Amino acid sequence: MTVDDARRDERTDYLAALLPAHVMERDAETGGLVRALLGAVAGELARVEDDLDALYDAWFVETAPEWVVPYLADLVGLDSLPGDLGTGSGAGVSRRAVVANTVAYRQRKGTVAVLEQVVRDVTGWPARAVEFYRLLATTAHVNHVRPDRPALASLRHAGGVELEADGLAHGALTTRAHTAEVRRVDPGPTGGRGRYGIPHIGVFVFPWQVYEVTGTRAHPVGTDLLTHPLDRPCPWFFPPATEDTIEHLAGEPDLPVPLRPRRLLALLRGARRGTATPGPLPVTVRVDDGDALPPVRLRVCGLEGLARRGDDTADTGDDDPTQALDGWQVMVDPVAGRIQPYLDGDPYDPAVHGVHVFDVDHAAGAVADVGAGTYDRSAAHDDALDGDPFVAVEDRRDRVDAQAGVPGGPAAPDVVTIADAVAAVADGWAADAASHPGGTRVVSVADPTDHVGDVDLAVPADSRLVVVAAAWEARTLLSGDVAAPVPGVYAPTGLRPRVVGDVLVTGAEGSALLLDGLVVLGDVRVRPGNLTSLTVSQCTVAGRVLVEGTAGDANRALQVTVVRSMVGGVELVGTVPGLRLADSVVDPGLAVLAGGSAGPAVRADGAHTRIDGSTLRGEVGCRLLDVTSSICDGVVTVEDRQRGCARFSYLGPGSRTPRRFRCVPSADADGAPGPAYASLDPASPSYPALSATAPVAIRRGGEGGAEMGVHHHLRRPLRTDAARRLVEPYVPAGMQIGIFGS
Repeated sequence: MTVDDARRDERTDYLAALLPAHVMERDAETGGLVRALLGAVAGELARVEDDLDALYDAWFVETAPEWVVPYLADLVGLDSLPGDLGTGSGAGVSRRAVVANTVAYRQRKGTVAVLEQVVRDVTGWPARAVEFYRLLATTAHVNHVRPDRPALASLRHAGGVELEADGLAHGALTTRAHTAEVRRVDPGPTGGRGRYGIPHIGVFVFPWQVYEVTGTRAHPVGTDLLTHPLDRPCPWFFPPATEDTIEHLAGEPDLPVPLRPRRLLALLRGARRGTATPGPLPVTVRVDDGDALPPVRLRVCGLEGLARRGDDTADTGDDDPTQALDGWQVMVDPVAGRIQPYLDGDPYDPAVHGVHVFDVDHAAGAVADVGAGTYDRSAAHDDALDGDPFVAVEDRRDRVDAQAGVPGGPAAPDVVTIADAVAAVADGWAADAASHPGGTRVVSVADPTDHVGDVDLAVPADSRLVVVAAAWEARTLLSGDVAAPVPGVYAPTGLRPRVVGDVLVTGAEGSALLLDGLVVLGDVRVRPGNLTSLTVSQCTVAGRVLVEGTAGDANRALQVTVVRSMVGGVELVGTVPGLRLADSVVDPGLAVLAGGSAGPAVRADGAHTRIDGSTLRGEVGCRLLDVTSSICDGVVTVEDRQRGCARFSYLGPGSRTPRRFRCVPSADADGAPGPAYASLDPASPSYPALSATAPVAIRRGGEGGAEMGVHHHLRRPLRTDAARRLVEPYVPAGMQIGIFGS
């Protein structure tokens, strides 16, 4: 335990205040020996105080450090506490909730509510428990008619039919009765497939993450406007509510499920009547940066028509039911994530009505924090900065000398684009070239809309440029007032700007570039030069990461790193010595969506390539390879196979790799079943998660028993296994439990 200078000085002043004033005055006159002694004592005092504070925090499960949790589990007699389920890997799963609620579990043992809560606490995923015996289609007694469990669907109640959709909740929200099954519901050699049986209880888990997206620009695609950054249809979600008590059984509002059209319609109707539940609507539309359209002007596509005069209480014109309301109305389709505007009852046409912009607030879903998104990227951003091999002169590596924000605000009104911010940073570098060479400068992109045009970046020698989707953090004063943001202090969260074009990079000797949180609808191209480091962190690059040139060009010290990103391919000139892919997706299909052609996933003829926990959907070629817990479903060709290693990974048939350790297929095998994906659409919230039908050797073949591929860090099989083990003591006698959806 160390004590910083500020903390030591503070405790020294505290000790000096305990002595008589004349003693300290005399000490100051005679050289300060007493104060020096107090300083030595103050350091030890601070250590003791900090240790006492930590010991006090460790008494409570809410404040105890993670390493103390197993000891608290022993105090409540909790056996078989699961191992680390990814607390430090981005999975966000802690065993703290299991230990904290163990006593409450035991008090409710044998109830369906506790089964749901245990699975939720162990896996970290929202869950819903279903007693399948209550949904069996049987002949009802005339004295106990059950109209709430019909065996046949009524077309007059289409909302109930929507709940049956497999893509919504995998059957967890069904109210329809089913015929009985004899297959077992619990996992095993012959089990795990039955549902509707007398002794069966199912717990459905929902591994999706839901991210609120504010102010995203709707992009025209044909006659519609789509909100997904890749201009693809994508379902909207509804942010789930937080359950306050164990007794509460989860319903649709508590689960991260796609937003149903009829659910949206019910919310809009409630808002129009003024009887909506507290909280904002799941969809908000603004036209030309104006106020949000009122609920009466948001219409659900396919379920209602345009609002007519008389429907809007604010309308003072003639109540003519044949005339649509004047002004804007927007048809919204939550299933495809699209809107269709109308002006004065006519479909919006830019050629007729002029060009207008539409900003939509909604929520999106994904399995993990991979690619550009509005999630909190702070931890991964700090890791990317720390792992950057950039070395600056005069120990200026971690110092942020200047920052240019987009938009610049009152201090820099001329900074309205990324190009303006880059130019401002370049001017600062040129002005400080003689007195303060090198250092790190930041361009923070706080405008979540589109930035059209190529972005040309030139990084001078011994300097680092960081281009990050982030806003400057405002300061909250002790009085409660909010002061102006501080340049250089930024928060990488809540933003997902798009660059509609290429990012062009030229680096001088010893230079580095870090891109974080951007959607690039083009390529990231490194021109011939002497760039030392290129890091693409938490980005979505629809094109490729390219290092251009010929075998005689420079960039001979360049290290390319792709972390938690989705890219359409990586192609490096033969002089580039290093490539690292971690927790990423490399899919040439992204390049096809961006208007390019499908190519190899990785072509790095001269690079030592390291791949950790990633999914590569295409051919891979490199000089030297180290791959772990990854899926390479194309042919992998390695030039130097005497060095390197392939561990716990799937390698496409016909691959020529260095020695293999627990790979699929093994080195002496003729072939093996390939991976099966839940979705290969980059806009799908399940992309590119492994399907439940994927071979067990792939779903559980990663290091530590986790799955191979980009979701390896989530440790999903381990979380499910731990849930099955810990929930078993609470299952009612004679019942069987199955866990679905993981």
